Amino acid sequence: METSSHFPDSFYRVAVKGLCVRDGRVLLAHDPSCVRNGEPVALWELPGGGMDFGETFADTLAREVKEEMGLTVTKMAAKPMYLWTNKNYSRRQMDWYYTLILAFPFEVQNLVFTPTGECDEIRFCTKEEVQMLDLNDQLGPFRSMFDPKDFV
Repeated sequence: METSSHFPDSFYRVAVKGLCVRDGRVLLAHDPSCVRNGEPVALWELPGGGMDFGETFADTLAREVKEEMGLTVTKMAAKPMYLWTNKNYSRRQMDWYYTLILAFPFEVQNLVFTPTGECDEIRFCTKEEVQMLDLNDQLGPFRSMFDPKDFV
């Protein structure tokens, strides 16, 4: 069995993503630091990221949203709205591993955004825009899952 310092006893990583939906549009972050097929590429992504050991789901989302966008999470649902898995290849010292993505509805204090190396733009997108944008590969299943009616 292969091991990685990122998760030495497992082939899974848990990621907590946020669903900030307003007027039927979901908040996406533009990440200029992504890599696809070994090449740098800028992609759209849901706010959030990987859990660190000992964190709660709420801790993870609050930390990631603050780090990536400079925003403060004020409210988060107790249960995820959507969840899916993604198989990742050749990352984190592993040939492959799975990520379990848990996507929770959340709200932020305000949208006074601070650009970072992981997020240089934010945008509220319609379901149709989500279908057309160049999303992080991890979000593939989200394209078909996202339905603004789920947030009424």
